[in-house]
Amino acid sequence: MKRLPQPLTTGSGSIRTDEVMTLREFGRRLGLASRALCDCQRNGLRTVLVGRTKYVVGRHAVEWFGKLAERQAGGSGDG
Repeated sequence: MKRLPQPLTTGSGSIRTDEVMTLREFGRRLGLASRALCDCQRNGLRTVLVGRTKYVVGRHAVEWFGKLAERQAGGSGDG
């Protein structure tokens, strides 16, 4: 059986600063469960609510990762 080519999408773990994705897509790319997504939001990940769907702006996600990395590098006393 011949496999159909997959549509061109951003790869797993890849987030571009010029894109908008649903929170679910953000979690799928990073391999996160819904509980982990709740933790991300609680730890400062910015989301935009449109109707019933939450979206993540790629630029905000990259900035959030940078801040998270700084906090973790600075020790456990920050939070």
